[in-house]
Amino acid sequence: MKTNRFVPLLSALALFAGRACADDAPGARGVVNTSASPHVKFQNPDLSAVRWTGGFWGDRFEMCREVTIPALFQVMQDPDNSANFQNFRIAAGLAEGEFSGNHWSDGDCYKLIEAAAAAYCTANDPELDRMMDQWIAVIAKAQDADGYISTQIQLTDRERWQDLKYHELYNMGHLLTAACVHHRATGKDSFLNVARKLADYLCTVFLPRPVELAHFGFNPSNIMGAAELYRTTGDAKYLRLAKTFVDMRGSAPGGSDQNQAKVPLRQEQEAVGHAVTAAYLWCGAADVYAETGEQALLDALLRLWEDVTQRKMYVTGGTAAMHTGEADRRLLRRWPRDSVHEAFGAPYQLPNRTAYNETCANIANAMWNWRMLALTGEAKYAEVMERVLYNSMLSAIGTDGRDFFYTNPLRRVDGQPLLSNDSATRWTDTTPASPLRCFCCPPSVARTLTELNGWAYGLSQDAVWVHLYGSSELDSRLPGGGEVRLVQQTRYPWDGRVTITVEKAPERELALMLRIPGWAQGATVQVNDQAAGVEIEPLAYAELRRHWSAGDTIQIDLPMEVLMVEAHPLVEETRNHAAVLRGPMVYCLESADLPAGVRLDDVRLPRQPAWQVRHDADLLRGVTVLQTEARQLPPSSPSPALYRPVPAGATGCVSVRLIPYYAWANRGPSEMTVWIPLSDDTAR
Repeated sequence: MKTNRFVPLLSALALFAGRACADDAPGARGVVNTSASPHVKFQNPDLSAVRWTGGFWGDRFEMCREVTIPALFQVMQDPDNSANFQNFRIAAGLAEGEFSGNHWSDGDCYKLIEAAAAAYCTANDPELDRMMDQWIAVIAKAQDADGYISTQIQLTDRERWQDLKYHELYNMGHLLTAACVHHRATGKDSFLNVARKLADYLCTVFLPRPVELAHFGFNPSNIMGAAELYRTTGDAKYLRLAKTFVDMRGSAPGGSDQNQAKVPLRQEQEAVGHAVTAAYLWCGAADVYAETGEQALLDALLRLWEDVTQRKMYVTGGTAAMHTGEADRRLLRRWPRDSVHEAFGAPYQLPNRTAYNETCANIANAMWNWRMLALTGEAKYAEVMERVLYNSMLSAIGTDGRDFFYTNPLRRVDGQPLLSNDSATRWTDTTPASPLRCFCCPPSVARTLTELNGWAYGLSQDAVWVHLYGSSELDSRLPGGGEVRLVQQTRYPWDGRVTITVEKAPERELALMLRIPGWAQGATVQVNDQAAGVEIEPLAYAELRRHWSAGDTIQIDLPMEVLMVEAHPLVEETRNHAAVLRGPMVYCLESADLPAGVRLDDVRLPRQPAWQVRHDADLLRGVTVLQTEARQLPPSSPSPALYRPVPAGATGCVSVRLIPYYAWANRGPSEMTVWIPLSDDTAR
């Protein structure tokens, strides 16, 4: 087979030539700027082009802007909090003291600035602008003359680049990303100048590929950060830096599965190790692929996605099964065992009570799937993204917007603590300071909530893609020219009816790509009260292509039947159990919703229960609950015995109410389970 000897040269030219992208190009001010990325199916709209207009996500955006971000800024002034801005003041010579917190705490401060920038872009809140200006000035003053900044090194006797677990690159990566978002939101260069100075320094250190730094760093936010700086500035050396960081991973002996450094990414066959570092690596690789189109990177990401979603992901979208242990290669396919923590387990190893499911890992899973959606245009990635957002991401924040979970298990019993290093439970946590020793998750939730409007739509030359349903307005120019304005009205996720009104459209044929979720069997789409006449398939985008006029309306009806699902039989913990879903929501049974004296473990769910669906506006900030009659085991005295006779089958009846999983642990101490045993009298 003949090959074109000029292809490698053309690819190299594309990689190193730089990026022709003006700040005013459609999508150039998106959360991730794909406006000039050659290998994406659609571009992300500007953050300011999409606005929630109430509804589920609009309510949470306002909660985050008004409550969460101010609370986090307040607690992160406390030097006793593990992530705090005081370290920057000390490094800048504006205060006296010693470094306090974790090695990765600088990065958490940068994530909060990113959250504030995204909120400012939509809300134009001058107080957010003032706070960002204040801390960016301090950060700039804390930066060393050569561009280096990492206070856990600058304020201690540690030397640079001596230990990957000092998290230098993690902190720096979040700075690069936050600076790009800040520039897009405000138009200011103050933070971007810090980022460029830092990235120029990193190029001098890492572009030569020194052997001793082959395994830096541990948690690779730096890949996304370098790629985004390239997209923001057009300077090709930052893309080379991002690609170099991908190439370094696993490039030399001595790497560990814990941070996906045992083998090069392009050769990786399965998801192993720390779930945050894994998803951050895959996000960065997706960003590099979007610019270079290197097929080997995409092939690796597709393999890993299949492994995660088919064998290692919880029904809530969580991905970190293991708190600590070993990646048991007797159950996997290759390599000796490595010690891992906060990690993927073996295939189908998905325990419930001890599920780690760190909030940052869940969010990173959504970030990765959002990127895979842009690369492929395939709805299955949006499905996973949405599953995380409504469940294992949102479960991390209390309904008051101030309290947080670090881990997100699927079961809690007997009032036992979740894990030895888990955060304080929300019902005992009265400040946003939990846990003091690890504060990475709260700002991760905050930036997700304030940037989510930028995930909701996609723009291509002749199409608008609707990824997330929620009351919103899209007002943007299209990459192919012309303006489009859409208004979306819906009570989703509580109701499956979505109405989209076209208020402005270009004078040419335009497609509306409407995502039909996999659970929406029997979905229908109408245009101006007439059947759309297009193929409507679950887990796909319905393409409505036509000349649109102002006033045209599209009505989408997504049936929201209550669905009971079982896990693969190799998931031992859930055999003869069911999880209950409705729309994008996973539900759970919490002891607060059981009659007095009924224990969680006494409940057995019929295989074909009669569900009553009811929205309660006064419960848990407004939720739709599911009620049914379940079976109850006969009363018995609790036995301390590890093994005991099989009890009689469930004979009594008990009324149970299920709530969305994300809303658990907001009503005081309670027990909870997502997976509910099925009634013995119908067991197979």
